[in-house]
Amino acid sequence: MAEAGSGRITAEELLRLPLFEGECLEGAEWIASKMGSLRFAAGDVILREGDPAQIFAVVLEGELHFRRSGYDTVLVVPTGQATGVLPFSRIKVWIGRGWAAQPTRLAVMDASHLRELVYRAPVLAQRLVSQMTDRTREFTRMEESSNRLLALGKLAAGLAHELNNPASAAVRSSVRLRELLEERRRAALALRGEAIPDEAHDLLADLGEAITKCAMQPGSMDALERADLESDLGDWLECAGAPGQMASALVDAGITVEQLRPLAAGMSSRALGLGLRVLVADHEILCLAGELEESARRMSDLVQAVKSYSYMDQTSMTEVEVEAGLDATLRMFQYQLKHGVEVARQYARDLPRLRANGSALNQIWTNLIDNALDSMALLPPERPRKLSIRTCHEPEGVLVEIADNGPGISEDIRARIFEPFFTTKSVGEGTGLGLDIVQRIIRTHKGSIRFESEPGRTVFQVRLP
Repeated sequence: MAEAGSGRITAEELLRLPLFEGECLEGAEWIASKMGSLRFAAGDVILREGDPAQIFAVVLEGELHFRRSGYDTVLVVPTGQATGVLPFSRIKVWIGRGWAAQPTRLAVMDASHLRELVYRAPVLAQRLVSQMTDRTREFTRMEESSNRLLALGKLAAGLAHELNNPASAAVRSSVRLRELLEERRRAALALRGEAIPDEAHDLLADLGEAITKCAMQPGSMDALERADLESDLGDWLECAGAPGQMASALVDAGITVEQLRPLAAGMSSRALGLGLRVLVADHEILCLAGELEESARRMSDLVQAVKSYSYMDQTSMTEVEVEAGLDATLRMFQYQLKHGVEVARQYARDLPRLRANGSALNQIWTNLIDNALDSMALLPPERPRKLSIRTCHEPEGVLVEIADNGPGISEDIRARIFEPFFTTKSVGEGTGLGLDIVQRIIRTHKGSIRFESEPGRTVFQVRLP
């Protein structure tokens, strides 16, 4: 709770602060006459989010902390520094919360006097304008960092899902592979104790070759045909004295009753069962090896996509293939795209390489695609969602169009979408810097960006020389 300060603010007290150094006595006296003194205990809230911004303050003792809603970074205002509304500031309400970090005493002036302050205390006014510029730069840095973290968080979540599937499959396959190898070893050892004629050995070897080819080139079979084959094979196995439950695995391996009849003629029922267990294990081992290979390939592809997206191990300026960067960025969004979003690519395929910062260009595509997905998320569930990407080689450079079929950008905010900190998203979901960053990156590359929007189609056009 604020308490009235002891004694009034004097010009001499203000002039002792570095902030007022060089200011004339008359200006300091005028400022002191407009100021009151307030004291706050440690932890007292001084500025509340949403309250009207109506005061200019100088910290005479203690320290004030300020945090913008939705962000973790704290802005520290130490003794001798100004805070609150500054000259030429356009702030109308507080956009965060300020509190006393320790017992604090403030000199407070109504913001309505700031226009006159500029003329009565020009040295102070110049310092305050410089401080406001520094404050804006600091907030911009904080917002940009937060924006990157938000984008990184979305991409990381998608990549985690994408990596989890092949990684889990690889773990399951490796566990089952270990079990199968042990089962095959036991069956093979038991089979050695059986008396098997050479013809049966040859038939087992031939079936082993057939199983290898089947595992490498699996065929297609409808459910009804498979059920018939499995039933017939199961009945035959039981009549031959072999376990009927192996029928399903033998059908998977491409083994038929006609192939097994000659084998059964030269072997005991026990030897037949052991030999079939070895064949079934061989087929499943080959299939699991294929699953492990596919899982490893998918994880390797994801890692390669991340390297391509981030331009890891490359200099900031390099020869960039725009379409490859678009594909790498889309790969980062794969988890979101595969849940009901159709992606239509219309690439020119003859684009020249650009001398550019590849990672920065991918940040452009990331922000534009992310905005498109957010827009389409507003569509009713039954409406299809389509993301369209087109490239074109123009006389003066390269054109990239990113379009969505979302509800569009309303007329009343179109003039503001490139403004820093302007966002239509909830607190913590967006920083309002995505399109501002896009525009600044494009300007750095001496390019341009424009957009067209109507209900059902919004397209951003990026031109890079």
